[in-house]
Amino acid sequence: MKMLPRCRTALLILSVGSLQLQATELTSQEPLRIPAPVMDGMTIPPSSDPGLKLDVPMASPIQVSREKAEPLRVSPLADPWVTAEVERLKAQVARGEAAPKGSKANPQRRRSAAEAAWWLGLIYFHGAGVQQNAPQARQWFQRAHELGHPLAAAGLALCEIDGCASPPNPAAARPWIEQLKKADSPRALYLAWLADYRMAPIEMATGAGPGAAPTVTLPFRDQLLKAANAGDPHALIETGLELAAMRQWPEALRQFQRAAPRSAVAAGNAETVREILARDQSPPAATAEKAKRLLLEARRAHRGEGAPANYGEALRLYREAEVAGSEEAGRMLALITSRPAPGGGINIEWMRQLAYVDLSQTLPVFGNPLQGQRLQREPSPLYDWLPAAWKSAHAGEPRR
Repeated sequence: MKMLPRCRTALLILSVGSLQLQATELTSQEPLRIPAPVMDGMTIPPSSDPGLKLDVPMASPIQVSREKAEPLRVSPLADPWVTAEVERLKAQVARGEAAPKGSKANPQRRRSAAEAAWWLGLIYFHGAGVQQNAPQARQWFQRAHELGHPLAAAGLALCEIDGCASPPNPAAARPWIEQLKKADSPRALYLAWLADYRMAPIEMATGAGPGAAPTVTLPFRDQLLKAANAGDPHALIETGLELAAMRQWPEALRQFQRAAPRSAVAAGNAETVREILARDQSPPAATAEKAKRLLLEARRAHRGEGAPANYGEALRLYREAEVAGSEEAGRMLALITSRPAPGGGINIEWMRQLAYVDLSQTLPVFGNPLQGQRLQREPSPLYDWLPAAWKSAHAGEPRR
């Protein structure tokens, strides 16, 4: 009888060990997670999601994304160049702030310090090579403003609109926008429209004919057109997106072309619209046959049929097939990009798992919906002012 407690203890230890082993086995096998469905054609009020700024007609096949189909970026391992440059810029700000006010070197030092603080604000606002930090970005914009940088008011205005260190308050951006008019009137017009747009309710317009889908009217459109006519690239992109949503392709193309010299996104949108116009002018039967052929070639490259798998070539062919009108290719691209690699970009293991997924039947769109033509915005209304090397750092590309 004295051995009974020991037996019970041994059985308890074995039971706990068994449970731990089962838990280890369960946690060591990561289940296949598919993001929740996103309803195609749904629109979101501008005040509820700062990331989406344009509501398009509900029946439109165009998916407009300011995020450029990019995954949520995780801060990369410290790049020595980035670390050194950030420290250099911070030291430059400190030297300018410490310069004696009566010295001859003071004005030049303050100008250099203002430029450095402005760049640091842009770097932290966009997470260009560093962890994105909106409150810190606002602090650098404030220091740039105190040092006399003429564009710093744009950063402070956008921080009020987006909410860098506090909840978004578009109305509080107006004094900064007034200051910006002296340095960049077109951008001030655009930010004034953006602030008003964020506070405005959505207005629906009834379609032209029976059963036609309603369209979304952009509030304060005249104000946006003033900014576009003044040459602001973000306003030109916005008006181009609106025209594209109404399928007014030639007019949309002209807007994107005007913005292209200052925006790689606008140049990409222009190329997409050219492809749409070329496809619309092709005979339907020839286009459908081309889409089918490209999809078949993309599958072969994806699966490695007859040759080693080539994911880069598969992605290119899927995109060409999508442009030619293949809905299946569009669904595959949506799935591929719905689960990015930890550092951004294509997740090779996920793509390998998708090689034999059958998307020939209509399925819900998972993750970020990328069906149809991808027309994009810049990451922010300040992005064109970010130096080229830091844009490369933001995109995770080699510096140029």
